[in-house]
Amino acid sequence: MPRVSLPAGHSIGRQMLRPLLNPSALLALFALGAAGGLIGDEGHVASGTTRYISHALPFIWKSQLWFPLLVGGATCAIAELRLALAPPRAEGGFGEGAAAVAAIVGLYALTALLRHDPLGPATSLCYALAALTAWQFADGRAAVACGVVAAIIGPATEIVLVAAGVSEYAEGVDGLFGVAPWLPALYFAFGVVAARLGELFAARAVNG
Repeated sequence: MPRVSLPAGHSIGRQMLRPLLNPSALLALFALGAAGGLIGDEGHVASGTTRYISHALPFIWKSQLWFPLLVGGATCAIAELRLALAPPRAEGGFGEGAAAVAAIVGLYALTALLRHDPLGPATSLCYALAALTAWQFADGRAAVACGVVAAIIGPATEIVLVAAGVSEYAEGVDGLFGVAPWLPALYFAFGVVAARLGELFAARAVNG
């Protein structure tokens, strides 16, 4: 499978200190992540899955300002992590990128639609769809590692926010230390998709 050549001296330690993607690619990734986060969060708020308790910052649509900033920043960080872990694939294009974004936005929307459904089957469905997302878009251990990192850090961050009284999950979907049991699956799929987008932007920069 063809791979994109990365700069000489490529290593995780060195490259995490210096972005591998150019500023325009990072800006596009940030915008994609922030927009996707706003769309998904609107569904969670509208369905009553989540609620913002603190109104310390202005709202953008249904979200507190910090939320799209965090999601956009996380998208860039995971894309950079993917490129630091291993050379990206050379193939792929706009169509695959659009499909990857649609996959995670669709899964995000599904978690809102499942608000009043039995939690066990809903959780199983989310993990199954996250696995299918990884099968479709991940290229191996590097992308899976990005998904695992997101599946750990994302829910842990939300657990802290819930404990701090910033936001909350509705009763009945808060069984994982105050957050939803399907949340790690959603973040895992997000990590895989962000990793693939990082690959696609890197390939585009090399191929012109």
